[in-house]
Amino acid sequence: MLKTVDKIESLIVIVLVFLLLATVIMGVLELASVVILEIIDPPYFRIEIPRLFEMFSLFLIVLIGLELLRTVKSYLAHGEIRPEIVIEAAIIAMGNKLITLDIKLATPGELVGLAGILVGLAALYFVVKKMAKPIPQ
Repeated sequence: MLKTVDKIESLIVIVLVFLLLATVIMGVLELASVVILEIIDPPYFRIEIPRLFEMFSLFLIVLIGLELLRTVKSYLAHGEIRPEIVIEAAIIAMGNKLITLDIKLATPGELVGLAGILVGLAALYFVVKKMAKPIPQ
C-alpha cells in the first residue's frame, strides 16, 4: 500500500514540475513580449512608471516561480523540502508586494504589517541558514 502511495506521490510531483516549468516559461515569454512592445511602441525606449512597476512585478513573479521550481527539484532529488528555499521564495514575494505597493493607498497598519512580516522572514532565514546542514548538489 505504501509503495503505491509513494509512486502516486512521485507521479504528482513530476506532473507539478512540468506544469510549473510551463508556467515559468509562459511568464518569461509574457515578460519578453511586454518589454519588446514597450521598446518598439512610440515613444521609443520610454516606459511610463506604472508600466515599469507592472514589468518589475512580472519579473519578480517569474523569479518566485523559479524558486518554487528549485524547491520541487530539491524535493525530487533529496526527498525533503529545504526550508531556506521556501523562505527565499516568501521573501521575494514580499519584495514584489513592497515594490509594487502604491504608498498613497496603503494604510500605516498595512505598512507596519508588511515590515513585520519581512523582518520575521529575514530573521527566520538567518536562523534556518545557521542551523541547516548542507545538502550535496
